[in-house]
Amino acid sequence: MAKVDSEVKSGRDPGTWLYNLLLGLLSPVLLVWLAWRVLVSGKSRPGLGERMGILPASVARLKNSEDPVVWFQAVSVGEVAALQPILDAFRIKEPFARVVLSTTTPTGRQMAEKQALDVEALFYFPFDLLPVVERVFDALAPALLVMVESEMWPNVIAAAASRGTRTCIVNARFGDAAFRRAKLVRPVYRWMLSKIDLICAQSHTDAERFVALGAKPEHVCVLGNSKFDERFPEVSEAEAAKMRQEFGFGDEDPVLVAGSTHPGEDEILLEAFCRLLPRFGTLRLVLAPRHPERSDQIHELVEKFGFQVYRRSHAKAGQPQPEPVGPQARVVILDTIGELARVYALATVVFVGGSLVRKGGHNILQPIAQGKPVLTGPHMHNFRGIMTIAQEAGVVEVVHNSRELSEAIGRLLRSSEELASWHERGLAMLAEQRGASERMASALSKLLEDSPRQS
Repeated sequence: MAKVDSEVKSGRDPGTWLYNLLLGLLSPVLLVWLAWRVLVSGKSRPGLGERMGILPASVARLKNSEDPVVWFQAVSVGEVAALQPILDAFRIKEPFARVVLSTTTPTGRQMAEKQALDVEALFYFPFDLLPVVERVFDALAPALLVMVESEMWPNVIAAAASRGTRTCIVNARFGDAAFRRAKLVRPVYRWMLSKIDLICAQSHTDAERFVALGAKPEHVCVLGNSKFDERFPEVSEAEAAKMRQEFGFGDEDPVLVAGSTHPGEDEILLEAFCRLLPRFGTLRLVLAPRHPERSDQIHELVEKFGFQVYRRSHAKAGQPQPEPVGPQARVVILDTIGELARVYALATVVFVGGSLVRKGGHNILQPIAQGKPVLTGPHMHNFRGIMTIAQEAGVVEVVHNSRELSEAIGRLLRSSEELASWHERGLAMLAEQRGASERMASALSKLLEDSPRQS
């Protein structure tokens, strides 16, 4: 093991040497970029020490255990949600493994904390700089590194390969845009993917894309999508009634919940809402931005449209919220982390964002699990496999603009029979698609048994 440890430190791997030479040449630009992220935008400020490879002593002590350390990495909220059922299944198969989880974004970290995942420790993913990566691997000495979806960093992967740490990508996927970009730097991907021990792809298309970029075909398998196994919340009638009361909604008011919206979509939703109000006067709207830091901008936008605003974060912090006055409609801004999956239970109809703009979409399974009809825009390429299954099952409808959105919502609001039919089809689809997490956990368990770090 000392031999393989020294290989990464000496830069003996040509690909590692070239990659770090390039980083060195770009270091002035990278330093300016990093300074901007830390000092100006604040995006990399939380957990800066951990991002530089300085892990808490409680984390570093885990490597002294007789049991293997397994390191899971999930970028943000979506990846944490996808990882949760895999972790649950893996824990059953490997109850003595010392499992740690890193996230890249603060929202991912908050999601992991809120979901109370069964892990020994949480920390921020390190910058992909060789000294930083070495420090983390020295501290953890992981037997297995598990990445989620399409998360790959050259120094991390090279360090794992050189030190005998087995590597796997679970729920692996390549969206259309990401695949086009990856092909432009195919040699880099070929170098990285050749070092990955196992790639558990969501679909045959994803598997073919990984192989086309350089993964060894014998190291790629199709195991499905763990998001179908997510622990979807069960919301009681009492909890739903309480949320309705807090939001200022009546018991019979129809509700449109717009989840994970991006800039450019809130205006479209408010326009559709305006079109619908003359026919559905008690309709209520919940806007849940993907990034809560946009809430002030959305607040101003909602008021420009002439609606009253209820800010969920302000209400939970004890700030008084305006009471509904006369006929003025109230729009809820759900600017909190971890509540959206439960708020979907209030919806009559759901729109899932990131899809009317070119962001690739977001998780449609959470509202489907609550039995709700789901509308999206056409840009759902990050969820291509799920969308195909959902469209075949008749539980999602694609709209292209404000007019189509308002027409689809109006049609659904007029037909209780159609709403009931969507409910039944959605739950049937979920039941049929479950099981990917169990398959991935079994694959990880076998990979762990084969790790040199086990001995």
